[in-house]
Amino acid sequence: MDESITFLHSSDWQLGMMRRFLGPDGQARWGQARLDAVARIGEVAERTGARFVVVTGDVFEHNQVERQTILRACEALKRIPVPVVLLPGNHDALEPGSLWTSAQWAAHKPDHVTVVVDESPLEIVPGVEIVGAPWRSRRPVSDPAAPGYAGLKPSTKRRILLAHGQLTSLSGGMSDVPTIDQAALEAAVADGRLQYVGLGDRHSTTQVTERIWFSGTQEVTAPEETHPGNVLAVTLAGDAITVEPQRVGAWHMVEHHAELDGEESLKALADWFAELPDKERTYVRLAADGSLPLPLMSQLEAMLDALGEVFASVEKWPKFWTVRPAPEAADLDALQLSGPARAAMEELRQALAGGDESAGAALTLMHRLARDAG
Repeated sequence: MDESITFLHSSDWQLGMMRRFLGPDGQARWGQARLDAVARIGEVAERTGARFVVVTGDVFEHNQVERQTILRACEALKRIPVPVVLLPGNHDALEPGSLWTSAQWAAHKPDHVTVVVDESPLEIVPGVEIVGAPWRSRRPVSDPAAPGYAGLKPSTKRRILLAHGQLTSLSGGMSDVPTIDQAALEAAVADGRLQYVGLGDRHSTTQVTERIWFSGTQEVTAPEETHPGNVLAVTLAGDAITVEPQRVGAWHMVEHHAELDGEESLKALADWFAELPDKERTYVRLAADGSLPLPLMSQLEAMLDALGEVFASVEKWPKFWTVRPAPEAADLDALQLSGPARAAMEELRQALAGGDESAGAALTLMHRLARDAG
């Protein structure tokens, strides 16, 4: 095992995934970006001299994705110039009716792509043995990685385990399905049964140990992900290993919290948005609290409306959006309203003072409409 070998590790492509917060245009562009990132894995393979690519679960969002998604996935796979090994995960489990056994997949799957359908070792390139544990249902009854390496003995070949699922040590006790036993994996690495463990399910690139990694998703899917958009270039050389994340994603999803209490705070928020790169490929989930006079509330709403046209999406985070209008009589006087319109705004102002939060949004909207009409 002296000769060095490099391969790429990816996971959680989840092709066909929907994100309601992006809207139709953003969703279409983001969906294509996920395919483009798959194609860029091929470019990384050429640049690094990788001999093959492994994808550790959730290639597709579910087993009922549209025919178009399967066909476009196959086209993206054709742009990877080395053998590709795909592991079914919890989203695309190898269960009755699985897309992996569908006529569409069989008819269009590129010849250099192999799907792990059981625990039998695969020798994709000489001297390297790939073992895997495909999910056979969305709810396994035991450690989902264990079948991939149960009963194995140390080998003269380099052996790579492909598995999908959360580690017990990282799940925080929140997983509703059995987790992967990290101690057992580490023991299999330590005694030479495994030289690398490629994991999927966690969307952020995560090093567990020197030889146990989550690759993370190829393109970001949520603001909570801390290091998405990578593929791992893994090199085994004798007893040594190097793992280097390579960027393939192009999108950004970020959270931001703003304290809004006056004109300066609105300017600071506008400046923060202005500094973000790749706006057309960025989703922002915005949290805010504070209170603003009606003119500034109207200014805030107009600013967010305009930003929503520039960015992929800008969304108020309902759970953490507590900005309240602070209407003053002078604000209403400045609109020079009279009759029923003035009476309605006064009624809303009183309702807001009495604790009716919905009155604030209505009051802000009325103020904007009246101001714009004037």
